[in-house]
Amino acid sequence: MPDFLDFKGKKIFVTGAAGGMGQAVSALLAAHGAHLILLDRNKEQLDVTRIGLEGSDHTSYVCDLGQIDAIEGLMSQITKEQGAVDGLVHCAGIANVRPLKLSKYSYMVDVMNVNYFSFVEIVRCITKRKAFNPGLSIVGICSIGAFYGAPTKTAYSSSKAAMYAAVKCMAVELAEKGVRANVVAPGSTRTGMMEQAEEYSAGTDSYKQKLSRQYLGICEPEDIANSIAFLLSDKARMITGACLTVDGGKMST
Repeated sequence: MPDFLDFKGKKIFVTGAAGGMGQAVSALLAAHGAHLILLDRNKEQLDVTRIGLEGSDHTSYVCDLGQIDAIEGLMSQITKEQGAVDGLVHCAGIANVRPLKLSKYSYMVDVMNVNYFSFVEIVRCITKRKAFNPGLSIVGICSIGAFYGAPTKTAYSSSKAAMYAAVKCMAVELAEKGVRANVVAPGSTRTGMMEQAEEYSAGTDSYKQKLSRQYLGICEPEDIANSIAFLLSDKARMITGACLTVDGGKMST
């Protein structure tokens, strides 16, 4: 029986590949034959990810995606060195939380730069002529926080809601190029970022109630990776402009 997920001969960008969901999806895609181009600002952990992957033709680039003006030059360099790509997974993100009274403009911009503006800029660059192959599939990591109000998360949730709104527009505009764009919205997932984001309220009654709503339990990074791989694949060829929630049932409560 043929492999349900076959990425042999496909080149796929993964941002935020040094850990968490980015590391998990990198491992899954490599196991199914993909050639990966890994991006992260943490060189040490990025090397750990790359060395641990199946296959030997993967490459990595160290970059700070908060520096938006540097992205176009980096994408141009990667395109020249690696050729046209078949997929993008944007896992890079920061989950800083602050009360509204401390959410000054500079803080909001830092979160939006990494979580939203870098995504839009990378998509803008890789959808230029000769930068992508027919059938390019783009997947951004959104969050169910885009649909829920929560204290301390004005910046984070806004950035994820912006990503989803952008993807719906991208899907329409890029359809004539044969490009699909979607997001996955994880619920609480066992990653270092989750621990950082939830530290502010962990142990409180409201936090325990929040987790109880995710009645199938906490997601693992591999659960999110499976959904991303599906959206990248040809099996999802009629899905674009969509948000796939992977949240243990939380959005249904």
